[in-house]
Order: sequence, then C-alpha cells, then structure tokens
Amino acid sequence: MAWENELNDRKKTILKSIIDVYIQSAQPVGSRTIARKHDLGLGSATIRNEMADLEELGYITQPHTSAGRVPSDKGYRFYVDHLMQAYQLAYDEAMRLRQAMDNRVEELNQLFKRVCSIVSSFTGYPTVVISPQLSEALIKSVQVVAIDEKHLLAVLVVEGGIVRNRMIKHDENVEEENILRLSNALNAKISGKKISTVSMPDTLDLMLASDISGALVSQVLDAVRECIRRVESTDVYLDGVTNLLNYPEFNDLIKAREVLELLSEEDVIHALARSAMQKPSLDVRIGSENEIGPMKELSVVTTVYGHEVRSTGAIGVIGPTRMTYSRVVSSILYIKDLINREIMRLFNEHG
Repeated sequence: MAWENELNDRKKTILKSIIDVYIQSAQPVGSRTIARKHDLGLGSATIRNEMADLEELGYITQPHTSAGRVPSDKGYRFYVDHLMQAYQLAYDEAMRLRQAMDNRVEELNQLFKRVCSIVSSFTGYPTVVISPQLSEALIKSVQVVAIDEKHLLAVLVVEGGIVRNRMIKHDENVEEENILRLSNALNAKISGKKISTVSMPDTLDLMLASDISGALVSQVLDAVRECIRRVESTDVYLDGVTNLLNYPEFNDLIKAREVLELLSEEDVIHALARSAMQKPSLDVRIGSENEIGPMKELSVVTTVYGHEVRSTGAIGVIGPTRMTYSRVVSSILYIKDLINREIMRLFNEHG
C-alpha cells in the first residue's frame, strides 16, 4: 500500500508506543504517557506534534471525551504488518499448551473440541476451529448391525478415527445371517475407497448377495450415503464467546448483545470458516476489513492447519481490535503444530 512509506522512523516508533500502551490499558494515550513510559529521547511537545501528524494521516484518532489518542484500523494494520514484535511464548506457557494437548484422543472431532477450549482459555478470546475437509480420506470399513428387530445401524469408519452412524427403521423380518452378508458385501465394495470417489454398489447386487428386500437395501444405502455426506461436511466448533464481556469495548450492553448474537449465528461462523480456509497461512483481519457489520468492531486472526490435502482445516481467534496480536499469533501458530502432530498420529494409528 502507498501509505507504507509515509511514516518516518520517529512516527513509526511513536505509533508503536501508542498501540502498545493502548492494548495494555484500553485508555486513550496522551503525549505525556508516551514520554514517561517510553524513553524515546523526545519531549512531550515533539511527541504531540508527531501524534497530530499521525492523526491527520489516519493512523490514530481522538475520542471526543479525551485529549488522548487511540489507534485506528489503519494504525493497527500498519502495526501488525510492520511494527509488531514477535511474541515468544514463555516456557511455562508453551508447556501449558503442550500438556493440555497431551491427553490423547482417538477421534478427530474430540481433538478440535479440545483445541477450541484450550486456545479460548489461553488467549482470553473467543476461538473457532473448523474441522478438515476429509473428501480425500479413505473409508476403512462399513458395517450394518441389528440393534433390535425393527432397527439396523449403518456404521462408517474413515481414516483418522472418524466414525459416523445412521439408524435405519424397518418393518421386515430379517435374519441375522443375511444382515451379516449385506454388511460384508457392502464393505467389500466401498472400503479402501476415497470419500470423494466412492460410488454406491448396485441395489440388485446387494439383494442377491444378502437375500434382503430391495426396499431395505435402498434404506441401508441411503444411510451410508448420509454418513459419507456428514464426513465430507466441515464442522465448526466455537468456544469462549462470552469472554468478550471481559473487555471494556463491550461494556455497552447493546453493542455486546449485537456481537454475541452475531457470533451465535451459524451462517456467520461458517462464512468466517470459508474465508479462513481460502488463506494459505496466517491471516489477520482488523475491524473494518471484516465484511459483516458488527464484525467491524472485531479483529479475527486465522491460520490453516492440516496434513496434506486429506485434512486441512483452520483455527481462528476473535477479539476486539485492541487485541494482543503478537501473543495471539504466537499461540495459534504453536497450537497449529501440536494439531498437526496429533492429526498425523491419528491417521497413522487408524491408517
């Protein structure tokens, strides 16, 4: 952007100081505060003049009720792109994240729920985790089992320990032996195939193999198709939404309710998820860069995780524009590596 070159080193230093102080205090920042807290070798009058320039250029603004300044979205953008110092997780912070992830799970969805909770607790901000699109994963097995005289259960097992099942209600008298034959015939046809390329066997073939009526075989095939559809669709996990109430930006109950209602809408979170999945690595959207109305009060930091094309998902942290960007970025990049390790373990153990 053209405005990347419009700041000299002194203005950059002062802008960084203003944002660092404001992120910590949530109070408008004056020239005296900058002079006192940061040894810049500059007097208050010089800092004041530079702040006036930064305001004119659109990097900071002045609330009506204060002589101090607060960062604008443009200021935060410049800060994130050019001024923010890399945050090094302390040893105890890294250990806290690692230990929270150390309790092994046997199914991917358990992993994503845990990650969502861990990151939300660690950062203090709402966290969203988007499960991978598993269209390239292999089907490990499919089984049809009798629950009772009137119910069958179709069970689909996919790489990574993913299990989906669907109940089938029927009114036929079916021998246990025939159900086993149907299960074996179905398993022989689709196990080992990719979710994206699998095609259902012919109803007639399964009828002949199992001696079960075409109507019930069709019900079973519909149930398996539904299990496959549920594997292909991404799940979205959200945790810690009420954490936003801990920040003074949301002391206004009308604003707080507006944002909380927005984050409770599935369409909004899915849109956020789709946007995150299109980014190759780390993405930071600040305030007005978000397309949805009330999201313009928020910043969203997302990164993609995953192991090859079979398991690519995203993790995002949502907070006020006065977010501790460097800590959030470090946290989700660190947890991303832990997620990748767990995904590889699950695929290897269930591969």
